[in-house]
Amino acid sequence: MRNQQRFIRHPDEIPLELQVVEAVCDSAHLSMPLGLLCRSAAMLATGQQVSISTGDLAHAAAITGKIEWCRAHLDHYELHIRFTSDEHAQRMRMFEQVCHIRRYRQWVQEQQGRSLSEDEAALEWIAKYAALFPSNNL
Repeated sequence: MRNQQRFIRHPDEIPLELQVVEAVCDSAHLSMPLGLLCRSAAMLATGQQVSISTGDLAHAAAITGKIEWCRAHLDHYELHIRFTSDEHAQRMRMFEQVCHIRRYRQWVQEQQGRSLSEDEAALEWIAKYAALFPSNNL
C-alpha cells in the first residue's frame, strides 16, 4: 500500500537552496499530487517558479516547482511547492530520500554512537522507512 500523504517535509537541518527562475509555468500542469514543504529565510510569492537544490547535491538534475503558498512562521517562512511534471516530482522525491537518509545517518551517530557509511545508512533507512515515505503513486 502506498502512502497518500500530499507532501514531503524537507529536513530543516539540511539547508535548501531555492532560486527563482524566470521560466513560464503553466498552472494546468501542476496537478501533481505530491508537493514539498520546506523553510525559507525569504518570502517568495505564490506562483513563482523555483529551482531546488542543496550545495552538495547541486550536481543533481535540476528540479523546478511552483510556490503554491508561502506563510510567515516565527523567524522564517513555510513554503509549499508543487511540481510541473511527474518527472520533477519524482526527482524531488528521490532528492528528499537522500536528504532524509543523511539526516538518519547523523541521528544514528548522535543518538547511538554508530558511524555508518552512506551506503550502510541508506540500507538501514530503506529497511525501516522507505515503505512509509510519501509517493502518491509516482
